[in-house]
Amino acid sequence: MGAHVCYSILTSILAATAFLLCWSSEFGCAFISFTSNSGFTQPVTVKFGIWSYQFWTVATSVGGSVVFETCQRYPSSVDIDSTWRASRAFSTLALILGGIFLFYNLISACVSPLRKTPPVEALAYLLACFFQAMSLLILSSSICTDNSLLEKLELQAAQLGITGLDFPETCSMSTGANCTIAAIIFWALSAWTSTMTVRFEKKEAESNDVIEPLIPGENLSETLWSSREV
Repeated sequence: MGAHVCYSILTSILAATAFLLCWSSEFGCAFISFTSNSGFTQPVTVKFGIWSYQFWTVATSVGGSVVFETCQRYPSSVDIDSTWRASRAFSTLALILGGIFLFYNLISACVSPLRKTPPVEALAYLLACFFQAMSLLILSSSICTDNSLLEKLELQAAQLGITGLDFPETCSMSTGANCTIAAIIFWALSAWTSTMTVRFEKKEAESNDVIEPLIPGENLSETLWSSREV
């Protein structure tokens, strides 16, 4: 197994990991979080994602109450500012661009194991890394600095007689943001290993190039035999 094959396999593994992390961070509902400073004996943590947020449903029956935790799309009343929209766009671009070259790599490797790695693959993974990093713009958007859903939650808690529930003014990074940071690293590593794959493929191609003799082997042997007879 040549060095370029090892780097190609490593590229696929790294890119697949980055793709899964990117998917988890974009479509999960725990990209950022707010933890209450007061209001309950135990702190209350509320989480929000790029496209959805953490939602609780309370089902009450004769035997008691059960709380179901789900991810729910943001209501139309939520103001999505330009920074938040940019974060959504960049996250989607990272997922699409990285995914295209990941699946191209996997499918082409199955169809033709001796295929050459396109040099543009490393650039694509590098762009996916950039787009992934730009998705962190959500940390400076309205969902993080001026969250209207938190204000409604505090108001509803006050109406239920729960006073003193207070959340910080700015958000903290949660699971989704940490997955994004990890995806940035894996996209960058994928770009590097892809570059190394192309480099070793070129070296192997150059080492396999054999300079053909001016006289073919068969003609050369016939010429030498004729000269001996003379």
